[in-house]
Amino acid sequence: MDVRTALPTPAQDTVPDRRRPEPEPTETAPVEAPPAVPRALQVTTWAVVCLGAAMAVAGALRTGVSWDEPFHVMRLRNHLEHGWFALDWSVADGASASGDTNTLVYAPVTMLLLHALTVAAGQETWGTVATTPEAYAVRHVGVVVIGLLGTAAAAATTRILLGSWRWGVVTAAALLALPMWTGHLMFNIKDVPVATGYTLMTLGLVAVVSPAQTLGWRALRVAGLAAGIVLMVGTRPAMASAVLVGAVVLGLGAVASRSHPGPDAGPGRGSLGRDTVVDAMSGAVLAGLVLAVAYPDLFTRPWLLVRSADQSSRFRESDSSDPFYIPFYLVSQFPLLLQALAVLGVVAAIRVVRRRWRLEPAQAVRLALVAAQLSALPLVGVARGSELYNGLRQVLFVVPAWAVLVTVGLAHALSWARRRGGIRPMLVGAAAVVALAAPVADQVALFPYQYTYYNLALDLTGADVQSDYWRTSVPELLDRIPTDGQVVCGPTRSSRLGATDGSPSAAGVDDTDMLAGRYSSDSSVDCRIDPLGPLSSRWAADGLPLTDTLPRDEFYVVIDRDHGTPANCTRLAQVSRHRHGREISMSYVAHCRLEPRPLDGTVDFTRLPGENMDPPLWAYAPAGWTGYASTTAIDAAYAEASLTFSLPPRCSAGCSLEVDADAPPDLVVTVNEDPAGLSVAPGRVTVPVPAGVHDAWVTFTRTTGEPLGLRVRSIRVVPTGTE
Repeated sequence: MDVRTALPTPAQDTVPDRRRPEPEPTETAPVEAPPAVPRALQVTTWAVVCLGAAMAVAGALRTGVSWDEPFHVMRLRNHLEHGWFALDWSVADGASASGDTNTLVYAPVTMLLLHALTVAAGQETWGTVATTPEAYAVRHVGVVVIGLLGTAAAAATTRILLGSWRWGVVTAAALLALPMWTGHLMFNIKDVPVATGYTLMTLGLVAVVSPAQTLGWRALRVAGLAAGIVLMVGTRPAMASAVLVGAVVLGLGAVASRSHPGPDAGPGRGSLGRDTVVDAMSGAVLAGLVLAVAYPDLFTRPWLLVRSADQSSRFRESDSSDPFYIPFYLVSQFPLLLQALAVLGVVAAIRVVRRRWRLEPAQAVRLALVAAQLSALPLVGVARGSELYNGLRQVLFVVPAWAVLVTVGLAHALSWARRRGGIRPMLVGAAAVVALAAPVADQVALFPYQYTYYNLALDLTGADVQSDYWRTSVPELLDRIPTDGQVVCGPTRSSRLGATDGSPSAAGVDDTDMLAGRYSSDSSVDCRIDPLGPLSSRWAADGLPLTDTLPRDEFYVVIDRDHGTPANCTRLAQVSRHRHGREISMSYVAHCRLEPRPLDGTVDFTRLPGENMDPPLWAYAPAGWTGYASTTAIDAAYAEASLTFSLPPRCSAGCSLEVDADAPPDLVVTVNEDPAGLSVAPGRVTVPVPAGVHDAWVTFTRTTGEPLGLRVRSIRVVPTGTE
């Protein structure tokens, strides 16, 4: 029989055993067993698995605080306090803010698991969430454990499909050889748990399709199915759509099995009968109950899951997406030889499902479940125009299914080679060893930033692609960051006309012609103290100074993703790695200067919903401000915040700065570090600016030293005596 049209049934053992006779072929044995895994490949797969797991653990302890982690820490604190897994500015009076755009995108299951681990490690107490480097490191290790569980689940899926644990180890090796997977295992608290949960669910459904010999086995597969759904949906509620996809595939398989039972519908052949349906439904119901207990604010209101899916697909409020985004990253971020094996596996799976579903409906359904994990939701995302960013991290859940199909493709290639004979089996085996070993060598070179991998074909083009978009390389840069001034991590870069980098208005402007702003997206809080940044945790733990002795128009920036040095900055030091002969900057620190902007009229600190405030407006708010909580104001939640501007000629005899603001009664102010009188009235603060001042740096504090609690809606200057 042609191996391109068939896969082995899980009942067949592929490990040669000379102590028992070969089974006699029968008319009802429609598929042959896969070939044995070559010994050299066995050694390679175990080496890759061990090295990949070791790199994941070592990287988890070494890598820095990524973009998403501080925000999820904030969400967990709010969840433990009042029930909603939401950001501070998305919460009002203990309930989800009605205007919020992402409260329903995430749920707390993974963070609760990591919180329990951190408590067990002695870094937190239950109900309090720490931001120390040690607490982050424990969470990272927890993510590794979750990711390795997903790796094992993918291997177990292959074991059922191909009937051999040795082929299962090949799947684990293919997964850990993928730099994207191993790199994300070190810290990614959002996408790794979703991927593991989806893989556990797929494994549970594949197992449900297989025959259950004992009640204990049935209970185990139901529990595994439920655990996968809880982890997946309990991290990203919109992934309930994946449960629906699995149910549809299983339902269609059950109908096909009933219409065309085939030779594998009997005992021991994987019937899709009543037990299959009952166990699948039991797993889903059990998962629903656990989710309702873990997060009742969301999961006891099923209609919110629909809103969650909509919020997830429009997370960044974009009107369109690039339909070639996923294909580009699939082609460029996966190792080339493994890509070829995956394509072969997909073709083989499609042929089995199409040509043999009547004869072997159970095996066809198993393969369809794996193929659905690989392709269903990404295709829906492309069709809906869902915006993706930062590579394939949002669809990381496809990767374990991809590894299973890589293994299927390799099994078919080896089977074909052995049928043809000659040196073909040796050549295919050698190619498989290289396919696994080469990307692991690339991982060693990039460690611990494996997620910045692109394959050789892409690098040969010299294309400029982003590197450390997670900012986890900042700790390696720490001892080269100066300590004598404000640090802005990930500054927003804009053209000289104020067009933000990446916007249509900035199209064609070179990286090196951009200006680095004194803020990052929606905050000008010093990265040294900003709990949402990548620097503050380690900075505080190391007791580094918070002095600021630079001239007021100077500051430091930490820039990631291999962006060019902005025109107003000088690069001081960088963290880099080599990839296929190219030196790739992960992050660098630069010294920048930005002159104050003229304050000629009234400046209103406004922004569009879902957008950040424009760069020209942030130029007036260089330190201590955030734009998270309002579309019509900026807020100062820390002990100090500053405004800066140059005064117009009409202020030569003196002016007053009028601030439309809500201010505390004990507010005090300095102008260019000199104490200044001020008046505070409801909704207004007035600060006199002495005559002769050209560039003003106005700093607000409180006599008590407490956080300012200052909200500013607009500013303007008026000549003295005309207020």
